[in-house]
Amino acid sequence: MRSRKKTIPWVVIFLLVGGAWECAGMKPEDSIGDFFTGEVLRYEVGFWLIDPLGGGVADFRNLGNGRYMVYHVGKAEGLVGWLTGYRREIYRSTMTTLNNGKRLIPLRFEEYSVIGEWYRKKTTTYDYAARKVITEGEKEGKPLGREEIDIPPGALYDDPVTAFYNLRFGVYGKVEPGREFLLNTLPSKRPEIIRIRVAPREETERRREAEKIKTDKDLLIQILIDREMWGRKKGELEIWFNRGLVPVSGVVKDIPFFGNVRGRRTWHGHSPVPLPEEVPNADGKKSGEPGK
Repeated sequence: MRSRKKTIPWVVIFLLVGGAWECAGMKPEDSIGDFFTGEVLRYEVGFWLIDPLGGGVADFRNLGNGRYMVYHVGKAEGLVGWLTGYRREIYRSTMTTLNNGKRLIPLRFEEYSVIGEWYRKKTTTYDYAARKVITEGEKEGKPLGREEIDIPPGALYDDPVTAFYNLRFGVYGKVEPGREFLLNTLPSKRPEIIRIRVAPREETERRREAEKIKTDKDLLIQILIDREMWGRKKGELEIWFNRGLVPVSGVVKDIPFFGNVRGRRTWHGHSPVPLPEEVPNADGKKSGEPGK
């Protein structure tokens, strides 16, 4: 049950269902980190007749000294959990800010796949002083390799989590019908772009008419990821929002063996206490150390 070939894209489901977008109440003096600190969201996902097959939770933390972190864990549950060894997908994105606190940039992005006490980890570190992105792999405490890629002068890269909060804060521009945004992701042998497309009004109305439940489906956002993901050459997902930019529902399309994986937010709020972590140590045990 330890194959990594067919995995449920938990981090994209997290981006898909999101939290309440309350940027209409944002004050000009707000920093992006202070604005999101303490935000917690929970979601569930399903496909075919299995609904839900799992769920997840994420929170945004202030680590102090101008650093922030988003911790996220997605879990398979029920029958799917039993069949996959109760697989967990864990992500920790450590960030700082630019532009007087108005834009997040990543410092370190950690990705874990955990099955029982077995785990695999990938860490991407952004060394801006040396202008390098360093990627390192690990399996059960044993190194799997290291790669260094140069950061071109003037380039900024976002991991998926950082991009999610930047978009919500309006870093890339106002989210409105007909707009498109192109984001640079991790540098590699060829450019990898995330294309965010806000459907024009006419297309939104036509697509809404085809929906069984039309309530609050006012804005349709399509995200196209130009890289191989989940057994497809390119990743594609869609999210419906209401007029207040609160996510209503979404779908990651055409994943092999799963089909369309749908997500919906189940709770959103704020908490002054960080969530307990489930990150494994080299011996496979949970670290339980927030903000490490």
